[in-house]
Amino acid sequence: MEHDTVSACVSAADGIPQPAYEAFDNVIMMSPGVEFIEKKAVIVNIILIVLEFIAFIYDLYSFKFGLFKWYTVDSNVLQLIVSALVVIYCYNGRMIPELVTILHFVSAVGLTVTFLIAAFVLAPEGGVDYYFFQNVAPINHLIAPILSVVSLLFLEKTERLSLRIILYPVCATLFYGIVCLMLNVLRIIDGPYFFLKVYEQTAVTIALWFFIIAVLCLVLAFIYYRIKWKNGKQG
Repeated sequence: MEHDTVSACVSAADGIPQPAYEAFDNVIMMSPGVEFIEKKAVIVNIILIVLEFIAFIYDLYSFKFGLFKWYTVDSNVLQLIVSALVVIYCYNGRMIPELVTILHFVSAVGLTVTFLIAAFVLAPEGGVDYYFFQNVAPINHLIAPILSVVSLLFLEKTERLSLRIILYPVCATLFYGIVCLMLNVLRIIDGPYFFLKVYEQTAVTIALWFFIIAVLCLVLAFIYYRIKWKNGKQG
């Protein structure tokens, strides 16, 4: 009541309609009907949107439209889209739909794979500084993966979905790999990862890395599924 009185007085003094103040209050405080955990989801995903947008602009400037050949970039751009959708649904106090949850599983697993591959495969060869501390690398390889997983598992309220959801990250990753292999065969792109360079690697090496990454995606998705919906509860 006291807040309303003060807002009304300021509104009258400035000649600004009261609804404008109410809209501003809603942006800052959010709707009273939105649960505390959903407010956290909105805050985390707004941070993700800002960071992912910065990374996207930088990558677009650096690689032009060739940026989409990178699994890292694709995962981060997908997360940008997912975070925007999460903010819209959570801000309005609505349950996040199944499709958005599926997309978030794909982006969260993809970002985690990006982190693991960068940390344990690429960084030992190319340097930790390059893959985790230069330019937007901290966003793409570290910050975004952490925030994405935290939001998906602990902050976003969703209906419990079927276990088959863990197959989507695997299928999305294999689809990316197959497309890149075809483009490498046609010499349209080179790599961008060493195990996709068909003219430099053996078929066994390529198949082995496809298998490793597919299993990694499946295991991560299963772990995330069990954490999010432990004991059959909503997550």
